[in-house]
Amino acid sequence: MNIFSNRDYFLFDGAMGTYYSTKHKSNTPCEFANISERENIFNIHLEYIQAGVNAIKTNTFGANRFSLGCQQLEAEKIIKAGYDIAVQACSGHDVAVFADIGPIPDGKGANLDEEYKRIIDIFLECGAKNFLFETFANTDILMGAAAYIRLRLPDAVIVTSFAVYPDGYSKEGLFYIDILDKMHASGLVDAVGLNCISGPAHMYRLIEKADIRGKNIIIMPNSGYPGSERGRTVYIDNSEYYAEKLLDIMKLGVKILGGCCGTTPRHIAAAAKLLNSPQTVESNAGINTHIETCDLANENILDKLIKNKKPILVEVDPPFDTNWEYMLRDTLILKQAGADIITIADSPLAKARAESTIMAAKIQREAAIPVMPHITCRDKNLLGIKASLLGGHIEGIRNVLVITGDPIANIERNRIKGVFSFNSSNLANYIKSLNSNVFCGQDIKIAGALNVNAVNFGAELKRAFTKVENGISCFLTQAIYTKSAIENLLKAVETLNVPIFAGFMPIVSYRNAQFINNEVPGIDIDIETIEKFRDRSREEAEKLGIEITMDIIKEVYPHVAGFYLMTPLKRTGVICELIKKIKEI
Repeated sequence: MNIFSNRDYFLFDGAMGTYYSTKHKSNTPCEFANISERENIFNIHLEYIQAGVNAIKTNTFGANRFSLGCQQLEAEKIIKAGYDIAVQACSGHDVAVFADIGPIPDGKGANLDEEYKRIIDIFLECGAKNFLFETFANTDILMGAAAYIRLRLPDAVIVTSFAVYPDGYSKEGLFYIDILDKMHASGLVDAVGLNCISGPAHMYRLIEKADIRGKNIIIMPNSGYPGSERGRTVYIDNSEYYAEKLLDIMKLGVKILGGCCGTTPRHIAAAAKLLNSPQTVESNAGINTHIETCDLANENILDKLIKNKKPILVEVDPPFDTNWEYMLRDTLILKQAGADIITIADSPLAKARAESTIMAAKIQREAAIPVMPHITCRDKNLLGIKASLLGGHIEGIRNVLVITGDPIANIERNRIKGVFSFNSSNLANYIKSLNSNVFCGQDIKIAGALNVNAVNFGAELKRAFTKVENGISCFLTQAIYTKSAIENLLKAVETLNVPIFAGFMPIVSYRNAQFINNEVPGIDIDIETIEKFRDRSREEAEKLGIEITMDIIKEVYPHVAGFYLMTPLKRTGVICELIKKIKEI
């Protein structure tokens, strides 16, 4: 029988790391104390047991060689010692021991699947039957880990818990309701829930908005939000408040509770006392408090345009300084010429320009034309990207182009670091989630980039399919100059079931052609084409550039949803002429 059955509630212990650090004035990871301070860890477990818990977590949250910076043999000893101490502490008490496993830092060369299996094997060797995976940011690795445990020990108790910010999103951009539903639907785990980052009041609000009927939910909030005292992170003692909030959470139907950072035996003792009191009988368990689905009222302007015509999107680059007036001037000229949407680049070539979302909002407001800011993964973390999206949405932006972003030049990488919290596919999935849970009814349409100049276009198409699955609803291609790029475009049109906008940037001089071919990532120009511009005057080169571009446009015109024009060297007149000729087809 599941250990969570037939109980009004099931109470885990609180934090080990922050409590150990405060109690013993140590900045050393507490997992090392399994070897060097065994008695101290034993006594902390005992304090929690005496506080009235039903389960304790082994002191092994970060017990892996990557988090601790130790050799595998030492990590094994720490895990085995941690499990042994917990079992000894629970001896003679009706308290379960859960093997505690935290996330292994990514990006350090670890084969994560194998590392988690190695840790699981050590715990199984020790006799572990209960497992807690806590403070994770996505579900992928846990599906495999849980399946592995089920194969080795079918009747194991497996609990998975995720860390989300007060807005409900994990650091990898996954929404908590999607996480809970996915893990529960897998059938691999006995309970799923949230821990860390957020305090009890925020976790209450999150669970209040989720449909938790039929699910075993675990909630282990932080005690609150930390402060700093003499360089140390400290939490206030708010045990009575914390206990009251846990009671409120239990009344929503959550039956598995506990504590995370900042919680102490005092917090857990206060919670145990309150949860055992008569007032706990008033429970809201089973009430469906799930957020109602919003009615999609407004059709996106780009969708409307695609239905009625082949829209023309024109890119305008924001300024390097504060002189932005040319953007408004050029936009008004392009609008008059027949441009349907203005796209705003996001610091192309990794050179800082005015922020794309802000400039897009200004252009849309001043010129009364729809806009599509580019959003790169290179320059902002999850918080920065969400802030831009929220601000842009408030300003009426309903279209974005998500791209990875050009790489930072080698010479600048020591002082400028790319962020890359997402790749473009992950970012699309994040915006898709915001559409469902935040922008509901006024969705942002997500466009993606398609490199038709890719050497391995099969791999590019495979990535495009993933992007579509993650919410991208149309593609803008890189500039097309070659026959192979045309062939790749037509192949994409045949295989991707979404609108594709063919990208063009007319060549306007011999030097311009050389620069594009040699220094703009993802674009190729045939040497024969480049040579055609040698020794041409400005007027001759512009005319030739328009002719070459129009030849390709006429070839692909029947097959594409529209056109994406990039303005070369601020020569708006060239684009206006191109728009005129496209409309004459």
